[in-house]
Amino acid sequence: MPIYSYRCGACHAEFDKLVRSETTIICPGCSGRKLERLMPLTARPASGGKPADLGAGLSRLGPPPGGGCCGGGCHSHSH
Repeated sequence: MPIYSYRCGACHAEFDKLVRSETTIICPGCSGRKLERLMPLTARPASGGKPADLGAGLSRLGPPPGGGCCGGGCHSHSH
């Protein structure tokens, strides 16, 4: 169930709404129904705005060093 951002055409209020399959969306400020769905903002890169080195980032995928749960390090269940 996605969360969308909207702007009301009547009062210009901006709000977010969790949208289910049959949700009727109205402005919480004026109950208007003439709404514009806004483009979502993208998240800022974790590297502080520097281009990401995807090759180096993919090398971190997989089990954590030293075992971790999937390596049997948690001892909470048998593998």
